[in-house]
Amino acid sequence: MGISYKELISNVEKIAPKELEETWDNCGIQINVAKEEINKILIALEITKEVITEAKELNADFIITHHPLIFNRLNMVDNNSVIGSYVIELIKAGISVYSAHTTFDSVVGGNNDYMAELIGLQKVKFFESKNPAEHIIGRFGELKENVTLQELCRHICNVLNISDGIKVVGEPNKLIKRIGLCTGAGGDIITHAIEYNCDLFITGDVSYHEAQNAKESGICIIDAGHYGTEKIFVENFAKKLKNLIGTNIQIFLSKKDLNPFRFML
Repeated sequence: MGISYKELISNVEKIAPKELEETWDNCGIQINVAKEEINKILIALEITKEVITEAKELNADFIITHHPLIFNRLNMVDNNSVIGSYVIELIKAGISVYSAHTTFDSVVGGNNDYMAELIGLQKVKFFESKNPAEHIIGRFGELKENVTLQELCRHICNVLNISDGIKVVGEPNKLIKRIGLCTGAGGDIITHAIEYNCDLFITGDVSYHEAQNAKESGICIIDAGHYGTEKIFVENFAKKLKNLIGTNIQIFLSKKDLNPFRFML
């Protein structure tokens, strides 16, 4: 027993509504091979060669990702390019692809709320900009009690399952209570975390200058990596989809470690 293509898309967009998509983003269908019935879905952070192989081995006919397969405009589909080769292989395999990117970052219960939950934040709220045209994806909240930055680093590595270490700005013994966060690359939100009197901001892909400005401003930073803060998408989205469509379809969680970085001495 499967689910119709239209019903699947409808359920996916109940979880991650299209109206939450940022103007610069490309959420939604990336590839549609026009199968009327979907039987097996693979949930993955993004499309890579490994993920395509995994989907083919599972005989999946649909992949839901966080990161869009097609982000920038394609002038041509070229098998000699990385994205082009993925598109061709997926179409040949009869696999459709859907991306829930900023839609799932923004939605209540999505990436940011889930990371706040894993960390143990209470009274979680949205950042609000003084500019009504600006939408801020991140969240902030408070720990039940103060902990040191060093203790919190251990906790973050544990709940996000990070074994390679994290980058930190701040003194190890500084007490932390109010925390701002943004999964993925949220360095541009650090200024808002400062405005909201956060003791710490957690994100990935923090630049040197963003870190230096944070240090001078007195806010601590944990850079847990883009992959480290967003791989939680897989388990969170899969759980929500299973709750909606029940046992009518098989849903698989990708087991691939897609982190392109390795740490060496």
